[in-house]
Amino acid sequence: MNFSISKIKSDFAETIQIGGSKSISNRLLIIKGLGQSKCAISNISESNDTMSLLDFVARIETCERSRIPMIIDVGNAGTVARFLSAYLSFREGKWLITGTERMKKRPMQSIVDSLHQLGAEISYAGVNGFLPLRITGSDIRGKEITTDVSESSQFVSAILMIAPYLENGLIINFKGEPVSMPYMEMTQKLMQKFGVHVNLTKEKAVVLPGKYEFHPCSVEPDWSSASYWYECVALSEYGEIFLPGYAKNSLQGDSIVVSIYEKLGVRTEFMIDGIKLSKSKVDIKEFSYDFKGFPDIVPTVMVTCAALGIDSEFININQLLYKESNRIEALRTELKKIGSNLTKRGNIHKLTNTKINSKNLIFNTYKDHRMAMCLAPLILKYDTIEIENPEIVNKSYPSFWDDFKKLNFAHLVTKSTNNTHGEQTS
Repeated sequence: MNFSISKIKSDFAETIQIGGSKSISNRLLIIKGLGQSKCAISNISESNDTMSLLDFVARIETCERSRIPMIIDVGNAGTVARFLSAYLSFREGKWLITGTERMKKRPMQSIVDSLHQLGAEISYAGVNGFLPLRITGSDIRGKEITTDVSESSQFVSAILMIAPYLENGLIINFKGEPVSMPYMEMTQKLMQKFGVHVNLTKEKAVVLPGKYEFHPCSVEPDWSSASYWYECVALSEYGEIFLPGYAKNSLQGDSIVVSIYEKLGVRTEFMIDGIKLSKSKVDIKEFSYDFKGFPDIVPTVMVTCAALGIDSEFININQLLYKESNRIEALRTELKKIGSNLTKRGNIHKLTNTKINSKNLIFNTYKDHRMAMCLAPLILKYDTIEIENPEIVNKSYPSFWDDFKKLNFAHLVTKSTNNTHGEQTS
């Protein structure tokens, strides 16, 4: 099934309620599980990834000490795979972690190597360096280890969260330069919030032995999801969106969208109960930004720049090669359809634009939730577009299309991929 989207107008004013941060929710579930707490987490993310992790953590408790391996299929959820690899390494029992074909191509070697240094019984059940993994929970002890942090911050976060429960605590020396330091800092702050001592620098992390004192908490709204509404406002003639619950002091690095989109024509007003986004003048002809710590918002910003005809430099985005799709190649292919070219030189990807009137715009989403959501706002610049496999947004933002329709600037019609009759949905 595809969505055929037709533009009605290019202005709107509405309130959109976005759910809790997926990144925070997933970390809280691991911390809560380690603390063996029954306390509630409110405003937890409703994403498929978080719901899967919630289910796995509950089932793991019932399958501990079993001699029959529990099979855990994480789908294409890299965070879930990496967090559970560490979480299960010292949970008594036998475990097999697997996933989709794409997930089996995403790197796992760094976390496996790190867990081996701790004495974990973990091995590859297929190709070395990738899922599936066999794990036998055992008594692993803390010590000083070295972890490659040049591919994903999730490797460090996964091990950091179990570190307080290792007899001697843990020192993790970092090999390479961290690619997503804000996500590691998020992990640190959440661990500290629940009573654990952790010191984090760009060179290493030190965690003292201890236990989580988990208490009821609420998850702040997701900034990565907010980026798509920033894009809509940026591409509108005049758009205004109120997002309840957002505040300046966020744990999420992706809150950087506030300053990024200030340059791209979106004004953010912080209010008592949320933020108001409104259209403002774009007064730049070129855009350049280092996205080293903020990979998830790169597709949104890149599509925005392409649609606005702003030549741009995207620095340090190679991490996108290892996401749910190869997002660099995906963006290069899809943005060609609107006359934009993406080229690479060193650690810089340069986007150049030519004005063309494109028709019959059918966008592939590569089974990648962020590709679907960043391409949909292009309807504000074209009369009609088509989005393949729109349901993929359930991975992180299940209510995205409902919120999209709420703005009432476009009609969405379901369209069968075999060209049978479509059914109008809004």
